[in-house]
Amino acid sequence: MFKYLKFFVQLFSSSKYIRKGKCLGCGNCCRNILLYVEEEPIRTEEQFEKVKEWEKHYRNFYISGRSETGALLFTCREIDDNNRCKVYFFRGLGCRLYPRKDTKFLINGGKPLDGCGYYFEADKSFSSYLHK
Repeated sequence: MFKYLKFFVQLFSSSKYIRKGKCLGCGNCCRNILLYVEEEPIRTEEQFEKVKEWEKHYRNFYISGRSETGALLFTCREIDDNNRCKVYFFRGLGCRLYPRKDTKFLINGGKPLDGCGYYFEADKSFSSYLHK
């Protein structure tokens, strides 16, 4: 019984990631976007055209390049020449949450784009776990 209780205490007291920093207004997060369909990045123009039919908010983006892995990169139509969002107060949830504290993404080495003022840190150091 005690080992199960210990498991749940450790589960809920495990390290959490904290987003720190601030937006520097570089606009990279509006210009280098990966869009996903069923947890896979969009890879073809045909796939993008099909997904726009049932995901209306994808119409706010246009294809602007390819990533190193071959996935399409997108740019938001609402960013102006000064890296400001033209619809800032009405922007989507993905924009509001950037960069998201997605633990799976962070554990796999994910990080905000280069030039971004945000970064993530664990709320506890590794050594604090060893000295419990």
